[in-house]
Amino acid sequence: MSDDEDVKEMVNTLIDSFKNKVEDDDRLKDKLEGFNRKISLEFEDDGNFNFSIDETKVSELREGKAEDADIKIYTDTETLDGLLNEEIKGMEAYARKKVRLDAPFLDLLKIKDLF
Repeated sequence: MSDDEDVKEMVNTLIDSFKNKVEDDDRLKDKLEGFNRKISLEFEDDGNFNFSIDETKVSELREGKAEDADIKIYTDTETLDGLLNEEIKGMEAYARKKVRLDAPFLDLLKIKDLF
């Protein structure tokens, strides 16, 4: 998959899923209290996007890299598709180096529910 609109739709699906988890999970809401970060999703094969988490609120998706991102996630569209279709788990993708992360460890613990 390499069409920009398809990738944008997949990323929006990921963000919507995370928003739903935040709404439904009081534990996650508590964990995100005081958490304000800019996140950049950088695809090796097609496009870059960014969004922000401001406590329990997630911004709309923006196109392009966020040079000042607190958290950078590097992957490819095939891996994202696999994550969304539950063909691969987030930790498995990370262990297989299909997803690379550039962020402080404590931030990673807070956003692990994104995948």
